[in-house]
Amino acid sequence: MLFNPFNIFIFSASIHGFIFGLIVLFSKRNKYLAYFIILVSLNNIYFWFLDTKITTYLGWNYYWLFPVQWDLLMCPIFFYFVSNYLRKKIERKYYMYPFYISFPFCLFFLFQQIFLIDVIPISRTMVVNFYSILSCISIIFTSIIIYKGYKLIVDYQNETENLDSVKIEVSWLKRLLLIAMLVFFIWALITVGNLFISNNDYIERLATYTLWIAMSFLIYWMGYLGVYHLGIFNQRQRLRVKINSENRKSNYKKHTGSTNRFNTIDRTIKMDRLYMNPSISLSTAATHFNLSEGYISQLINKHTNTNFSTYINNLRIVEAKRILIDTTYKDYTIVAIALEAGFNSKSVFYSAFKKNTGISPSEYRRKSRI
Repeated sequence: MLFNPFNIFIFSASIHGFIFGLIVLFSKRNKYLAYFIILVSLNNIYFWFLDTKITTYLGWNYYWLFPVQWDLLMCPIFFYFVSNYLRKKIERKYYMYPFYISFPFCLFFLFQQIFLIDVIPISRTMVVNFYSILSCISIIFTSIIIYKGYKLIVDYQNETENLDSVKIEVSWLKRLLLIAMLVFFIWALITVGNLFISNNDYIERLATYTLWIAMSFLIYWMGYLGVYHLGIFNQRQRLRVKINSENRKSNYKKHTGSTNRFNTIDRTIKMDRLYMNPSISLSTAATHFNLSEGYISQLINKHTNTNFSTYINNLRIVEAKRILIDTTYKDYTIVAIALEAGFNSKSVFYSAFKKNTGISPSEYRRKSRI
């Protein structure tokens, strides 16, 4: 048997990943996230058996490990996770066809090698050639899936936000896809190298360990961020329902002040909660009110002594402060509250909040409970 620090780490990370995947699955957060983590973990364990040659030591035939092209299953599951996370409906069955078609052949070769080798004589070379062709198909299929996943995210980002629904944070998902592309590139190089380049055991082993370790980190990163952002999304959904309910009872429409242009703009921004849209800008406000940017900027500056950006952020901070002191949301994260108030990141929220109040959001929440 061949054990070294690399494959010991890979095996340990894969076992942890498998257990973590089961926890995510039974917690009913996102089944596709759980399936992907479990599949990647099992795939790493499969190659760990091959690398350590433990099957030879135990007297097992190689084919007892059932060599299936699992990436043909992992890629669709990853794409389903992306679409499910973005709440996008897609025709899912077509993405599973490559796996459905290849699986019976893999199953046949397994039974042939174990039970029917004397009845149906298929040489090892034929089997190797079959898996080589399958690997090439898998490379093409994976590149298509990555492209479609990236396009799905970009299209979602370009959609106009509806204030009655929560805009999902996707920047982490784009970064995850970039890492997945890097892992795919390493895997593609190894596969092509094994097919067309004379074997160099040292280089092949180094590249393979790099791939496995990258996939091990991918398990942890995707699992942690997936659960974290799904939690924030669920909190924001509950916040949005509550805020929508409260705004229906708001007294903005009962405003009895002067009817000058600023009061009209101010009342509309508050009543329609335009400040909660992280994409609002002086330009979009000018379009919304059919006024020039300069004129709106002048009105804001005259009546609030601030610029448009500060005026909007102050409204967001008022909303965030209201939620922070509400004991109904005492267990909600600061990030969920910040995003729901209209800020596009935690860091921007902390900076604006401290500038406005002199203390951090967590300090404000703590002091409000004393």
